[in-house]
Amino acid sequence: MNCHEFPRPPLPKKGVKLFSGAKDWQHNACVGYMDIDMSWDAYAEGFKTAADQIVEDILENRVGPIDVLVYPVVFLYRQYLELRLKELIIVGARLHHESADVPIKHDLLKLWALVRPRLEEVWPTESTREYNEAVEEGLRQFCDVDPGSYAFRYPVDNKGVPVLGCIDHINLRQVKDVIAGISTVLDGSSIGMGEYLDAKHEMLAEYRSETAALQAEMRAEMDDEMRQFYEP
Repeated sequence: MNCHEFPRPPLPKKGVKLFSGAKDWQHNACVGYMDIDMSWDAYAEGFKTAADQIVEDILENRVGPIDVLVYPVVFLYRQYLELRLKELIIVGARLHHESADVPIKHDLLKLWALVRPRLEEVWPTESTREYNEAVEEGLRQFCDVDPGSYAFRYPVDNKGVPVLGCIDHINLRQVKDVIAGISTVLDGSSIGMGEYLDAKHEMLAEYRSETAALQAEMRAEMDDEMRQFYEP
């Protein structure tokens, strides 16, 4: 086979910017334009979309070595779960006029323990509790294997012990399906609570506008009365 049939690998060049726009504008991603609250949603969606795309390419086209891609795929899904749970903590706090302090912790079950009561307070139905039970089961399975968000980033823990020694196989189609079910609840809750928050802000703005108009009317009436009182 002619060696020229193989593409030449790129070599590093000095002076080329790593993070900047370029002339091929269609490949320029826009970053940094969202407020912080919206960024949590964008980050979460990005990690899940990336994982979904990789799995779909593997399942449909057998693109890439599955035994290697499993690690970044599962990590992307885990990162999505962590970000979405933290985003829900923020939205839930805003809905109750509380400080939205984002926990630094990576434990999905501990984050879920802060989210679940909010969801069941907003939607106090039996079906909500049933769906939340299923979500909790999935998160618990994730935490059993990867409690600290390291198992799919490093082959060993900080003591040199293999982190996935108890697992022989991971079916990526099954992982994708389980995460899809969990995301239906988490993403839907994020959208629903966001809409409630928007409606609350609109009602508050309308109330303030009406209150300001009423106060202005009352001041005008008082001014008229005062002028009539002091006029000779």
